[in-house]
Amino acid sequence: MIINMEYKHCTWNEHGISEFNYTFHSRLGMKKPYEECPTYLQEGGHKVGCRLPYATGDKYKTLSSKLSWGNSEMMKSEIKLEDRVKLNPPHNLSLHMQNSSQLWLYWNISARTTCVENLVSYRKDTDQKWTSHPPTLGNYFSLPFPSESNQYTFKVKTRVAETCLESMWSDWSTPVFWGPIKVPGSMDWKVWVSAVICCVVMVILVCLLVQNERLRIILIPIVPNVSKSLEELFYTYNGNVEEWLHISKEFVEGFKPNFSEPACSVREYNSVPQASISGSECSLPIPLDQSDYLYTSCSTFTSSISAPTENTSPGLV
Repeated sequence: MIINMEYKHCTWNEHGISEFNYTFHSRLGMKKPYEECPTYLQEGGHKVGCRLPYATGDKYKTLSSKLSWGNSEMMKSEIKLEDRVKLNPPHNLSLHMQNSSQLWLYWNISARTTCVENLVSYRKDTDQKWTSHPPTLGNYFSLPFPSESNQYTFKVKTRVAETCLESMWSDWSTPVFWGPIKVPGSMDWKVWVSAVICCVVMVILVCLLVQNERLRIILIPIVPNVSKSLEELFYTYNGNVEEWLHISKEFVEGFKPNFSEPACSVREYNSVPQASISGSECSLPIPLDQSDYLYTSCSTFTSSISAPTENTSPGLV
């Protein structure tokens, strides 16, 4: 990797630190001889990389390198450097509010080239995703009409521009913030004020209820005890509702009936055949309608009248 257009950074510990201390040789171009690494990078007493100087135009060349251990050559490779440039992330980010309508972001870059483009991303505290704008060549960015009730987070990364044979993007810069400071997990000040007001109102109501009997009855009505109300009815008047309600006798007598109907008996007399027994009594049903019958007692009296005898006179024809 060509780091920030300042030096070349070569490593061979991608798969872990080797137990052998390799020797690194490299050259730029095919005609130059191999040269050993001038500055080794070490971890835990083992060589893990090499730092090579960078000169203008090196990124357009091919780097040939080889690793050896003792007299044995372990690895050999050739790498084109044109797509291996990585700039340092921008630094010194600052925010300035101008004219109450534009929020400006400025930053610096340390690369030894002016042919760079920058990518800005920002996010509000209410957003889940970052908002990114197309890459720009300048070292500034403006956000129109930011919300003063939200907190904004900005970050920037840079790379060599496409017109100068673009490179990979740098790492993101250290983020900067603008807006009201909000501690994660803390409550908004409006919520705190509302809670305090509610507590004060509750305390005032409790004090009023304790001091004012009338207000307490209005807000918290007393549920009547039915058993106490009926104790006098059951124990004093023995369940006599009229006496319990103090109803006058004249009022009670007014609802009693003051008339009577005499009973009326119905008899029916009917002739019976002569063969009936004289002086017999019977009960005859008299139908009133389809469902009811009235049984009445009746007495029948029958008598036998003898027919006149035929008188004949002798001597008459």
